[in-house]
Amino acid sequence: MGDNPMDVFKEEMENEEVYLKVNAMHRIRVIATLLGIDKIKSVLLPYFETLMKKEDDEVLFAMAEELGYIAQIIQQQSICLLPILEQLAGFDETVVRDQAVKSIIIVCGYLGDNEISNNVVPMILKLASNEANFTCRVSAVNLMCPMYARSGNQKEKLRQKFNELCSEETPMVRRAVASKIGEIAQFMDKNHVIEVLIAVLKQLCQDEQDQVRLLCMESIMNIAKILNINENKTNILPLIISSAEDKSWRVRLALSKIFAELAEAVGKEIADSSLIQIFSNLLKDPESDVRVIAVKSLAKFIKYVSPEKLTLIIPLLQLLAKDAFAQVKQNACLVIGQIATILPRDNSQSKLQSYLIELMGDDNQDVRKNAAQSVGVFAAALGPDAIGQFIPHLKKSMEDPKWRVRKETMQTVIQLALTIKNIDVFLKQLEPVYVLFLKDRAAEVRTIGLCRLNDLIQTYKIDWALGSFFSKCLEVLNKDTGFLYRINALYAIQHIGQVADGPMIQDKLWPIVHKCLKDNVPNIKFVSIRVAKSLSKRIDHQGTLNQIKQAINELIDDNDRDVKFYAQEALQY
Repeated sequence: MGDNPMDVFKEEMENEEVYLKVNAMHRIRVIATLLGIDKIKSVLLPYFETLMKKEDDEVLFAMAEELGYIAQIIQQQSICLLPILEQLAGFDETVVRDQAVKSIIIVCGYLGDNEISNNVVPMILKLASNEANFTCRVSAVNLMCPMYARSGNQKEKLRQKFNELCSEETPMVRRAVASKIGEIAQFMDKNHVIEVLIAVLKQLCQDEQDQVRLLCMESIMNIAKILNINENKTNILPLIISSAEDKSWRVRLALSKIFAELAEAVGKEIADSSLIQIFSNLLKDPESDVRVIAVKSLAKFIKYVSPEKLTLIIPLLQLLAKDAFAQVKQNACLVIGQIATILPRDNSQSKLQSYLIELMGDDNQDVRKNAAQSVGVFAAALGPDAIGQFIPHLKKSMEDPKWRVRKETMQTVIQLALTIKNIDVFLKQLEPVYVLFLKDRAAEVRTIGLCRLNDLIQTYKIDWALGSFFSKCLEVLNKDTGFLYRINALYAIQHIGQVADGPMIQDKLWPIVHKCLKDNVPNIKFVSIRVAKSLSKRIDHQGTLNQIKQAINELIDDNDRDVKFYAQEALQY
């Protein structure tokens, strides 16, 4: 290896393997630091010029990326990188071109407004005027948006050129314009947006290319944000209506995806008067993919519509809850829960409750899982006296063969218990479902039950933990043959011990753990050691502490090596 880092780099670039040349290119930032600004200009950049004529796209992509890092090294002098990045911005390969644009933007971050106006804008205009290569014009569109605000007295030229590119014959350029027109509108004078850009946007929304119309959706939303209600009614609403009726389902899907954000942008008045009807049509779309995304957006859309108008959505939700496509029903479950928090209680109970209960028994596990999640929100919105109607179905969900459904059900039961904070409702209805975690065959479900136990004890106090719940733990320890369930009960006792006082621990908890230390199953014994050690930290009575130490000491010579290990560890600390 030679002493000159540039010679080493050139040698590596002569390798036949592309991945080795890419790796070498990614080390160029280190070499650039060693070379300094003068040699970067006189040695490195001319060599890059020669590489551009012969290297593969992977190497050129790495080059475009590294030029951005070199800009961070030389900063204010990074204007020297623009000529080579300009060439890369005109390459056929999309990833090379896009990376070159990103690096140009990095370079511009270190330049002053005068340099932007005098050097960068002419470069953009040159790219935009390249008739022979449409890729240059695509890159020009992508550069106009971030540079427009800093282009000073050149803004008019950029604006005119952007308007010209809006009428391009090449579909790829029109796609770039469609995706960026909303972005550049944020920096333009509002009058120009209304008089020129909206006319262009209308033209693009009727383009023969599906992809162009699809890319307009985001731009519609961005322009709607800068217009007032009347301007949106006049200019944006007709575009939304036409897009919702577009012959391409992909365009309708793109509109569905941003519909909630669009409602926020145009305001509540338009959302109430016009958008809700348009959205209703998307929810009934014949294409299942559109319905899936539309229902997903509905969860956000309902926030921007008045409760009175939401009654129009209820019949559609009833239909969606019976949709043949499982993903539609999955999303409908979540919306039913959310809409119950907004609608009057009678509406939710009479028109949606039966559908939600039916979804809890659906054939698809993801539908059942989402339905279980939604029940928590729905029941909490109806109030404590309505919870009893869901308990049989929650119990059935806790018997579901799929552990993810049982886990979601357990989370729902716990969240309901923490929300209602009613001891009578909890003991009679929710606790019998909650304690099922003690004997669940899935570790995830058992873990959720244990993790939230402290929250429940804080809400329903130690009397519940040492009373009703403790008796359920004893039942598992005394009657159940499965050692995993008994271990779970022991960990539950450990959680109780973290909030109980010393006398309660030594009188009620320690005797149970003491008995488990003599169990025949090694796993029970070493878990009992850990629980006993945890309990001892909360006990002040010396006699009980000596008992714990003695009981653990007896296990040091146990036949099982894990039991011996935990016993020795417990006595050391």
